[in-house]
Amino acid sequence: MDRVYPYIMLTQNQQTVYNWISDDLELPVYAEAYKGALDLLDRKSAGYITFVSHAGRDLMNGLASAVKGIKRQQVQYVQLVEQFKDDWKDEWGGEGFSTPEDNNENGHLIPDEICKKIKKLVDEHKVGRFRPLEAVSLFFITFLDYQDPESIPENLLQEWRNASQWFREHAHLREDGFAIHKFDEVKKHFQNLDGFLYTAAASELEQLRSLHEILEETNQ
Repeated sequence: MDRVYPYIMLTQNQQTVYNWISDDLELPVYAEAYKGALDLLDRKSAGYITFVSHAGRDLMNGLASAVKGIKRQQVQYVQLVEQFKDDWKDEWGGEGFSTPEDNNENGHLIPDEICKKIKKLVDEHKVGRFRPLEAVSLFFITFLDYQDPESIPENLLQEWRNASQWFREHAHLREDGFAIHKFDEVKKHFQNLDGFLYTAAASELEQLRSLHEILEETNQ
C-alpha cells in the first residue's frame, strides 16, 4: 500500500509567499510548485534535486512574465533544423566536406533558402540566450519597485543569476548522478530564491497596508 505523506508545514514567511503567489497574483500553479519544492527539500524524496531545480527555474523565469502577460517561448531547435536537414549536402560540411585549400575554391556556395533557415535558427538561439537576463530585470522591476535594469544593485543581480544558472543546469536528468551529493547547493539556491520571493510578497503587503491606512483616513 502506498504511503501518503502530509504536506510540509510552512513557516510564517513561506506561508506569506504562498498566499501572495496563489491569492494576490492569482497564480496557484506557481504557488503549488513553490510549496512542492519546499516539501521535497524537507523530505529529500527520490529525484528531489531535479524536481526542485525545475520548480526554481520556472518560478524565476515565469512568475513575473505571467503577471505581465508575457508569453514564454522556448527555442524549437528540432523543428528549425528539420526545415533544412534533408536539403543539406555533405560537401557543405558533411563526410564529403573539403576545405578551400584542398580544392582551390573560395568556399562552398550554399543556396539562399538554406542560408535563411540557418539564420533563423541562429537568431532564435540568440534570443533564447538573453531570456534569462530579461527575467532577472522583469522580476525586480515588477515586484521590487526598481525603475529600470540599471538601478538594480549588482550584488542582487549576481545572486539571482547564480541561482538561476544552477537551477537550469540541474533541472534535467543526467547520467553522471550529479543530484546525489548536492543537497547543500540546491538548498542554498532555493533559499536565496525564497528570500527574493518573500521580499516581493512583503513589499506588496506593505503597499496594501499603506493603501488601506490611506483609505481609512480618507473615510474618517
